[in-house]
Amino acid sequence: MSTNSSWIKNLALACASVGVTVVLAEGALRAAGFSYPNFWEPDPVTGSKLRPGMEGWQRDEGRAFVKVNSQGWRDREHSVAKPAGTYRIAVLGDSYAEAMQVDLERTFWSLLPKKLESCGFAGGKKIETVNFGVSGYGTGHEFLTLRSRVWPYSPDMVLLAFFPGNDVRNNSKALEGEKGRAYFSLKDGKLFLDTAFRNDPEFVEKQRIAAHRAFLQDMRLYQVLRRVRAGNIAQHFHNAPVAAALASGAKLTEPGLDEQVFHEPREPKWQEAWDITDRLVLAAREETKQNGARFVLAVLSTPGSVYPDPQMRARYAESLGVKSLFYPEERLQRLGTQHGFDVLALAPAMQSEADKKRVFLHGFENTKPGFGHWNEAGHALAAELMAAELCRKP
Repeated sequence: MSTNSSWIKNLALACASVGVTVVLAEGALRAAGFSYPNFWEPDPVTGSKLRPGMEGWQRDEGRAFVKVNSQGWRDREHSVAKPAGTYRIAVLGDSYAEAMQVDLERTFWSLLPKKLESCGFAGGKKIETVNFGVSGYGTGHEFLTLRSRVWPYSPDMVLLAFFPGNDVRNNSKALEGEKGRAYFSLKDGKLFLDTAFRNDPEFVEKQRIAAHRAFLQDMRLYQVLRRVRAGNIAQHFHNAPVAAALASGAKLTEPGLDEQVFHEPREPKWQEAWDITDRLVLAAREETKQNGARFVLAVLSTPGSVYPDPQMRARYAESLGVKSLFYPEERLQRLGTQHGFDVLALAPAMQSEADKKRVFLHGFENTKPGFGHWNEAGHALAAELMAAELCRKP
């Protein structure tokens, strides 16, 4: 009995010591401001979504404290029921709309309401934006979000933020190749949704692990383990590579972005990807129309198209064999003209402003200027240009 009692006491002492060590280490990490949260979780609708209530610092590209609201969006809290006297804009997009690189108040969708209110847009109603952007989404995932999650918020406008840098590839299973997510395909000119990923053993296991470890996500010690496992490269951001160096000083290129979008598709896979993209945009527009809302497509800038050096851009275009870096804008504007919806092509005006003021609209102090996501200047200019166009066409 004495031996057993001594063994139990030693075990209890060891457990208590481990517990105290864990508490002290957790407290020290929090006091030091360490934060490496995993903001995303598996989703049977699209493949991934933001984890409701998750919060923490994002420092790999820019610096911002990010908080996902209780409904699972990188935004303020919003009532699902639209307040009286409010004109509500639903914003769909990928990591450019999610905008984890800047403070929430500096995002284009956060700046947009006051700019619209100043011109009397929507008859003087209060303007409210609700952000549904999620990293890694293509137009297909945004369409699924629109169809399954946006309408309870009763938006008056759907603003689809299209990023040419990788959205076309994201829409193609043949080009993207990433497992564990939804894809659309075209058959006889019609869209078909492929949801086979839901039954894939890897995705099922991913869901199980995510649910099993949900209580650990806010623990800094667990985040340290994730950081060590991931290394120092920001691989956890979908389609958000750390800014690349200029290739031999003459080419504006960046990992994770597609140069093929700057010219007419030359390969069957790219032609199909563009065809799927066009159809998805039209499907989102039709879905919006059927729900009594206005559809607006905003085509965002790619880093190379607004790099503030005309000579470097010219060399880049020449290396790609194109005369202009605005093929996506031109193609989508033609689509809008043919089918009667507004297309806000931001890059040409952003390029002009970047040249005039010699300002980088992409990139941060801790990355390469001119590469990566929009910085605060990029978001501010995008909001200004969007508001100007919408005020001109109320």
